[in-house]
Amino acid sequence: MINPEAIGGGFELEYREMGFSSGVLDFTDNSTSNPLLMGTSKDKELYTGFGVSRSVDLFVRVPEESSSLIGLKVQLLGNPNKEAAEGHNLAFTLGMGSERDTFNQIFSIDLKSDVTDYSVIHGYRFSPILMVYEGISVSNYHFQGSVQGTTGLNSNEIDYSAKNILGGHAGVVLGSSSFKIKLEVAVQKIEWTNTQSKLFQHFGVALSAGW
Repeated sequence: MINPEAIGGGFELEYREMGFSSGVLDFTDNSTSNPLLMGTSKDKELYTGFGVSRSVDLFVRVPEESSSLIGLKVQLLGNPNKEAAEGHNLAFTLGMGSERDTFNQIFSIDLKSDVTDYSVIHGYRFSPILMVYEGISVSNYHFQGSVQGTTGLNSNEIDYSAKNILGGHAGVVLGSSSFKIKLEVAVQKIEWTNTQSKLFQHFGVALSAGW
């Protein structure tokens, strides 16, 4: 849910609620390499952006159900959000994150997850309070870990990857740099290790304030 305009200096805080694809470990037949049980769920996310220059933002994304990301947004075309000029905007983002987690599903599991994400976003601002945008993204996820204790499983090691996840999104931004609302629809094609490729659709809404 990132639009193509940099902040233009200053600070932005955004609260998001959106859909996302989920994969649950399945230990049928005492195997740690079964296909993941795929589905969709809702997630909450806090996005914090810092305008380090007129056209570059440093951002941190902290989702409730996935790995946090730190990254950069670089605006290549158009004016930043604080100037809100009519016309085309273009930006690219890159982000990465790594996280450790321990949880109890059927067994006690210690997992480490890594993610990288790249996107290109285009937008058109019709007025100081209205912009539409669309973009594409490529992501890579990897999680690995171990099952603790004596379990009777065929292995105590877990290792799954999803490479070159393709995503597309389109949205609308209403409001000023001080306060705005964002609505977005997105699609994502994802294929995990030992799991069939799936296509998911999502909807999201975000509220943001800037200083």
